[in-house]
Amino acid sequence: MTELKTLFRHASHYLGGRVCLMLLGFASFPVFTRVFSVSDYGAMSLVLKVLLLLTVLGKFGLQNSVQRFYAEEGASADHAVSRRYYSTLFFGALATGAVFAGLFVVGTEFAPASLVEARFKHLFLLVAVLIVVRSLQPTLIGFLRAEGKTKTYNAVEIAVKAATVLLACTLLLLWRRDLNVFFGSVIAVEVAGVLALALYLRRRGLIDFHAVDWSYFRKAAVFAFPLIGYELASVVLDSGDRLLVQHYMGSEPLGYYSAAYNVSTYVEEALMVPINLALFPIYMKLWVEKGKQETQSFLGRSLNGFLALAVGVTCVVLLTSRDVIVVLASSKFQDAYRLLPLLVIGLLIYAIHIFLNAALLIYKKTAAMTRLVIYACAVNILLNMALIPRMGLQGAAIATLASYLFMVLLMGVVSFRLMPLQLSYSGFAFNLLAGGIAFGVVRLMQFQHAWLNVLMKGSLALAIYAALVCLMNPAVRSLILNWRNPSAPKAEPARVELVVN
Repeated sequence: MTELKTLFRHASHYLGGRVCLMLLGFASFPVFTRVFSVSDYGAMSLVLKVLLLLTVLGKFGLQNSVQRFYAEEGASADHAVSRRYYSTLFFGALATGAVFAGLFVVGTEFAPASLVEARFKHLFLLVAVLIVVRSLQPTLIGFLRAEGKTKTYNAVEIAVKAATVLLACTLLLLWRRDLNVFFGSVIAVEVAGVLALALYLRRRGLIDFHAVDWSYFRKAAVFAFPLIGYELASVVLDSGDRLLVQHYMGSEPLGYYSAAYNVSTYVEEALMVPINLALFPIYMKLWVEKGKQETQSFLGRSLNGFLALAVGVTCVVLLTSRDVIVVLASSKFQDAYRLLPLLVIGLLIYAIHIFLNAALLIYKKTAAMTRLVIYACAVNILLNMALIPRMGLQGAAIATLASYLFMVLLMGVVSFRLMPLQLSYSGFAFNLLAGGIAFGVVRLMQFQHAWLNVLMKGSLALAIYAALVCLMNPAVRSLILNWRNPSAPKAEPARVELVVN
């Protein structure tokens, strides 16, 4: 229970930060959807997705090396060893980001007009500087995460987000409603944030160009390199549908789809990101100190808890999807509400991979991780190409859900060969039953305003669902009892252990 309590404590810190970021997103999202036309909003989303793809190349997977090697070298009592760790990863990330930013600028400048429209070329050249910034940023805040400085980590992320939202919204509302203003605001704030973090590490005596060890960089890069393919495939898996919607249907349908996808991402990140940020350092420490059995037990209990949360969130989304879109994105995006349940369910299924990845990361099966995501990426692209021309945006949402489900099932098979987790299938069935009951009760209620529907129906559904799960699900009930009384004998929940040979 000690590790679970640590996970809960750290995840609650990250969740607090994530809630603040989401609130800032909720404040800016309605502004952007109202300031920009549906077409411009779709263009903004497309540029950000291309930027994300280039950032994956620029950061070269080094943020994973930050976490993997911190316990061995970053936390070393020998200051020379720790300074080598920080300096090498910092300047290595800066170098790789600059290289890929330069290549992107050259490629964009000489790309034919038939491949890149003039307005997109202008925006791509403008945001090229963000490739360097966002290549370096994950390494810098990754140091804070590895050190367990959850509050500082949150403070940095919230400050950057708040400053970006404040500057962008102020300029858009009071000066000019233009995508150049939006991206210029983002660049100004994020550059300042990276410089502040670099100065913070410099003052601690942790980064010094003379301490860079390029042989150590090669070691970190060898570990991280297979994860580049994993991240690239993940980005294509996440963003490929946007490119295909633009290709088949144009910017306005892309705007509707992007609005629904962004709302779904808020929901997924509220659950996945805090747990993911806290989970990796804990299970790596547990693996080193207590071995395989304790790590398996911890991951299994954590996964069962996550599944209970995911079913409750899905119930709320099914009840409030139309009202959520109206409240956050305005009535002009109302038609996008039909996409929300499919996208949220798909993204929550995708979030399960953070528990399945544990065994692959522990055993350094990063190449296998990459292959699995590439397979899912191929399925996603093929399904989008088949379904969008026939079903429109609904087809893109179905393709997203199906490809994420395919990836998680495939990853589960491979991961369980290395480290099978104990899943409470009876408990999951009780979760579904509790969710169905909560949905059936609350769907009969209707309030006058959209925001009141979201607040009241969402709160009531969660309260009913939580009470039923605590009564019906033996895994959750056992977890609560052990949490309150760690010395009590542990109850064994009904479960089935899946082992693939």
